[in-house]
Amino acid sequence: METSSTPEQLTELPHAQAGSYILRRLVSDIPLSADGQSTDIKITCVELWNSNLYIGTSAAEILHFVLIPPEPSDPSGEPTAIIASRLQPAYTQSTGAGVQQILLLPKVNKACILCNNTLTFYSLPELSPAFPSTKPLACTWVGGVDLNAEDDDPSANDGIVVMICQRSRIRLVRVGEDGPRSIRSIEYGGCLASVRRDNFSCAADARSYALLDVEHQQKIGLFPISSLDEEAGNLRGVSENMPSAMSSHTVSRSVSSTSAYPRSPPHEEQRGHGRSTSLGIFSSGARQARTESPRPPSGQRYGFDTPESFQRIHSPGPAQSPERHPERTSSLPRAGTLTPDKPLPPAPSETSTAQQIPPPEKKAFIPLKPHIASPTPSEFLLTTGTTPSDPGVGMFVNLDGDVVRGTLEFSNYPDALVVDGSGIDISASLAPGQVPEEGYILAVMQHEGENGKECGVEIQRWDMEAGEGQTTKEWLDLTSIPSVAESSGSGEDATMPLGIRTIVAPNEIVLSEISEMLTQKRLKLSATSSGNSSLEQEPQAEKRKTKQEKADAEFTYRLSQLQTRIVLWAGDQIWWVVRNPLVVRLDSRLELAKSIHTGDGVRIQPNRELVERLLNDIRGQEPRSEAEYLGLIYIRQKASVLLFIELILRSTTNIIIFENEKRSTEEALMKGEVDPRVILALLPILEKEVVQGPQGIRISGGLTSLVEEFLQQNDLSSMPAMVNGPFGDNLLQLVKRYLFFWKRRKGMASVTNDPSVFQTIDAALLHILLLLDRDSPKGQATAGSIRAELYDVVDRELDCYDRAIALLEHFKRLYVLSRLYQGSKMHAKASKVLATWRRILDGETDEGGEFTDGELELRKYLSRIRDQKLVEEYGAWLANRNPKLGVQVFADDHGRVKFEPTHAVALLKERAPGAVKDYLEHLVFGKKHTQYVNDLISFYLDIVITELEGSLESREGLLQTYETYRALHPPKPTYRQFITDNAINSEWWNSRLRLLQLLGTNQGATSSYDVPSILSRLTPYEKELVPEMIILNGRQGRHEEAIRLLTHGLGDFDTAISYCLLGGSSMFRPASGFVPQESIPSRDEQAKLFGYLLHEFLHIEDLSDRIERTGELLERFGGWFDVATVLSMIPDSWSIEIFSGFLINALRRLVRERSETTINKALSGAQNLKTSAELIGRADEVGPTIDRV
Repeated sequence: METSSTPEQLTELPHAQAGSYILRRLVSDIPLSADGQSTDIKITCVELWNSNLYIGTSAAEILHFVLIPPEPSDPSGEPTAIIASRLQPAYTQSTGAGVQQILLLPKVNKACILCNNTLTFYSLPELSPAFPSTKPLACTWVGGVDLNAEDDDPSANDGIVVMICQRSRIRLVRVGEDGPRSIRSIEYGGCLASVRRDNFSCAADARSYALLDVEHQQKIGLFPISSLDEEAGNLRGVSENMPSAMSSHTVSRSVSSTSAYPRSPPHEEQRGHGRSTSLGIFSSGARQARTESPRPPSGQRYGFDTPESFQRIHSPGPAQSPERHPERTSSLPRAGTLTPDKPLPPAPSETSTAQQIPPPEKKAFIPLKPHIASPTPSEFLLTTGTTPSDPGVGMFVNLDGDVVRGTLEFSNYPDALVVDGSGIDISASLAPGQVPEEGYILAVMQHEGENGKECGVEIQRWDMEAGEGQTTKEWLDLTSIPSVAESSGSGEDATMPLGIRTIVAPNEIVLSEISEMLTQKRLKLSATSSGNSSLEQEPQAEKRKTKQEKADAEFTYRLSQLQTRIVLWAGDQIWWVVRNPLVVRLDSRLELAKSIHTGDGVRIQPNRELVERLLNDIRGQEPRSEAEYLGLIYIRQKASVLLFIELILRSTTNIIIFENEKRSTEEALMKGEVDPRVILALLPILEKEVVQGPQGIRISGGLTSLVEEFLQQNDLSSMPAMVNGPFGDNLLQLVKRYLFFWKRRKGMASVTNDPSVFQTIDAALLHILLLLDRDSPKGQATAGSIRAELYDVVDRELDCYDRAIALLEHFKRLYVLSRLYQGSKMHAKASKVLATWRRILDGETDEGGEFTDGELELRKYLSRIRDQKLVEEYGAWLANRNPKLGVQVFADDHGRVKFEPTHAVALLKERAPGAVKDYLEHLVFGKKHTQYVNDLISFYLDIVITELEGSLESREGLLQTYETYRALHPPKPTYRQFITDNAINSEWWNSRLRLLQLLGTNQGATSSYDVPSILSRLTPYEKELVPEMIILNGRQGRHEEAIRLLTHGLGDFDTAISYCLLGGSSMFRPASGFVPQESIPSRDEQAKLFGYLLHEFLHIEDLSDRIERTGELLERFGGWFDVATVLSMIPDSWSIEIFSGFLINALRRLVRERSETTINKALSGAQNLKTSAELIGRADEVGPTIDRV
């Protein structure tokens, strides 16, 4: 049950559609009176078979209607009833209740009609008289068709066995084509109702119930209908043979040992060995001899003595006084019984006697109508009670007469009841293809309501024991029906205005609500979504239905077809009582939770608690049919949309919602898997991203009406949409996660392949991330950040490519746009990426600020593409912007596009002249391409000379460096090291250092530059460019001039010494540079150069420097000087101490040379002696040789 209450309470359904059963009109405005004058005629019974409706009335007439099914497009689903005949059955008594029963026997095409206690037979379907030779029979009831008989039972060809209840007996009659034939009679008179299963029939007369074995002529008394009925006798469940049976004795029966009730008193057990019916009291074999049970008093019916336990414990009436049943005994001693070991109590005093509580007032006995139903093939359901206004009890009895299951309680004693459904037995396994079906009992009754007596149907489960689950009863209030309302509150004796019956065969009806809820319909949205440009005009779209739409309509129409066998009537109307499908019940609960009543009418304001309760109720529920499968999907989707709408409405009031509520909404959305376009259509800003496609958004009809109603009631444009407020915190983050959920499921078999869905997802997801990333710090993304999610989205292939470009342009996210281009599969993506980066580097606004090392990124990207034109274009553009970085594009050996140096130089000279020098430097210094030395030197000269020509300050600065360097006292760095350490951060200064490096190198072809042309350009600036003149003089062999400039022009004495040792060409080489051996001058040339250097040292202007430099030179490199020459050059005025070291070394060298000469002579003499001795010894060995002339 869907409502929660204690089992003792009767829950009135809050909504007509929320209960387990609903009413659907079958026919209305039935002409009960032939002349239309009588108003007191009522419907007494109804039967329907094969589109033929038979209605019995209190005027002893049967109305025969032919039902024409409704059109599929008819929303009411009510068939058209055409009256075929108005029949007045034959009867022998003029007084009575009119038509009492209509029993249809479709297998033999016959109908048994009981009218005013007279039974007649008719042929189906036209109700023409059957068996003219058969006279009408007087009886009180007809029925008892075997409920276990199968439709394809071959024995049915011989006829159908029915039970005809007469005043003194029950007759079993077989009705066939040749007429009714009596089979046997059972001595059981006054029967008012009977239900038969095979050979066992549960019957009732006006006082009590009995279980009959119609085959073996046995019966078991059960219990009285009313516990107030004193004439029902002391029923003890005794089994007996019928008087017409072959056996002349009766068999005693005790209560079954398996029964839930106590056994008979001990003295009965001692009288005979009575076996319980569970041990086979109705067996067809030989019976054991049993003692005859005592006959009841003459005023009681034979065999209906009820077990004492039924009356004492299970009767719903008040407790009986001991005087009523003096024969009852107890196994326990009573208070007034004498016992040998217990004294008598004292006599009561007068005071105590006066204070005794008077006995309760005895209720008057009112006969109750017996009700028998058979919910299962082995059980009967019987009702018992006290008065019609008191609660009633339903008891289950098996085929052995034992009470099984628990009891059912009715709020009032029912006037009529039916059972529906086979019931769910968790201990039994289902047959293949069998669908479990709940078992319900529907009881028509009156009960006290807020406005007095109310008529309706009480509904409860019969297949659930107390405590097994939700056993709450439902109340289907029918007082809104005029004929029912008129009789409500008319007093206890008023005739019941309602009737209910199970018809002979199930009938199929169409429940249009299911089709309305589940049929796919097009969602009507405003024309603001981005995908509406491809939509058809609405009138044209409505006119044309595709095959898929027709197939969907047929499919949902099939799901809307239900079967029922229960009809209910009141006044001049008849309804189907239809088992309410799960989807309708759940949808009714959602409708109750959807809206509230305001001064403006009904507005959508979902009740979160009710919706979440429903979702919890269906959590883990497995569908039992195709309709339930689709219905649960629809319910989960609608519930999730309601929860999301509740978030939207609360967010508009600037409320930050609890995280658990947002998580529950998100979980509901993911479980429901509702089309994300529906969710986005409910949000401001994002509703523009919805792409509907040619067929629009097709969702369940129930969702369509909900969304359209919400959009009509709320203006999205007026809703607050601040990202930093509730809109962002409550909604955007949730929707973002939901869209990621859908994006991960793309390509799955169970997911739609509609491109419009994923175009919307990608566009909305990108839009949300751009909104949330606005306040992120500038720069690249960090792990787990919104920006990282944004990168992940655009790096993958997007279905909304054009819309993504428009969004990124709108938000000024150029770097993200370039990533979008990189991730796409378009042909010209490289050009778009480079063009976007160029826009950023040219200064166009990029809100994210991620392109921090933009030039380096562009250079790396150029090395990865194969388009030579793009590489040339953007490589030259980058070379113009950053020459050092740009030339790497043309000099990269690992790039996919490679350039010949001649082509690259020509290209750079044409498009990026400022980068030619850097490219030549790369070729000369990096790649060692010496053929470009002259070009590079020419570039350097142009830069340096242009600077000197145009800047007097630069010229003076150069001259000042010479003076500054000369003023330094030894030890001091070389001039090259000095100008490198004190370099000026300017291009011309760096170019001059590069020029000195090129001019001073002596490695291979690099030194083969054009010295005369360079010298001609440097000559005008020989005072400013002293190192360059020194190198060029050395190249021309003018060593004396070069050494003079080194000594007097620069004052770089260490470089002058290196010049003498290594040759003039390597004077400004790098400190770690390698000098080839062949470029080093010979010792004689070195001695000559040192002679020039000594001459220049002796002419140093400062005397102290002159003496110090000369003495150091002679002491360190004295070996390259001739002593006589040195002595002739040194002034006579100098002290010998100045060059004493030189002299000492010279003398030592002379002594060493003399000693070496002596040793060489001795070694040579010894070698000669050794050679002579060897010659002599050899001659002796060979001997003389005689030559004869």
